[in-house]
Amino acid sequence: MTDAPILETKNITMKFGGLVAVSNFSLKLGATDLVGVIGPNGAGKTTIFNMITGIYEPTEGQVLLKGKSIVGMQVAHITQQGICRTFQNIRLFKDLSVIDNIRLAGHFRMEYGLFASIFRTKKFHSEEKRLEDEAMALLKIFKLDGKRDHLAKNLPYGEQRRLEIARALGTKPQVLLLDEPAAGMNPNETKELTELIRWVRDHFQIAILLIEHDMKLVMEVCEKIYVVDHGELIAEGAPKDIQNNPKVVEAYLGTQDE
Repeated sequence: MTDAPILETKNITMKFGGLVAVSNFSLKLGATDLVGVIGPNGAGKTTIFNMITGIYEPTEGQVLLKGKSIVGMQVAHITQQGICRTFQNIRLFKDLSVIDNIRLAGHFRMEYGLFASIFRTKKFHSEEKRLEDEAMALLKIFKLDGKRDHLAKNLPYGEQRRLEIARALGTKPQVLLLDEPAAGMNPNETKELTELIRWVRDHFQIAILLIEHDMKLVMEVCEKIYVVDHGELIAEGAPKDIQNNPKVVEAYLGTQDE
């Protein structure tokens, strides 16, 4: 772990009425760390992601990006600041083409104004060409360039997953959050995804935080793991330490007492 975290949560808590979904959760993520958050169903993992990305504003605590609070920011502004995510349930623009899904992700970085857009100036065309070139480069990385003009909804499930990750990378994030990226994948697709996640971190030199139920993937790809149960952090450490932690085993398997 690096000394200066790019992303840090400090005792974030989320209450819905009388229900405490997450309580005092803290983590640190270095600039190129690859970290997992695991826990049983209903443990609060996605709520943590929702607080980090601005979907929920924490009831208490702080979310810091490069040392500055992002609590209260709109989702789009947080994306512009450098955090992007995927979702457990794929959320592509399914009636748009594969390449347009990527192009839309990068549009907030376009350096032309309304005048250039209306009158199709030289600046407009050069910026649009740059965006298309960047989109095609991502599609080649994810082996989707041959399907650039296909509608997203017509891609096989595994390719839709890859497109969603590619689209997130189209925002040029410094922190990528992956919510159940292996959900619905077969073993071969999951193996390819494991290699892809590691490669994305190394190639783009970004931090990755992931939620995942596939323990084989988590143990193979993550350098550190945070474990939550009933909204509380019960363990953190390297994969080998987490595997042998009694609290983690109990959270997943329950006690053996009758």
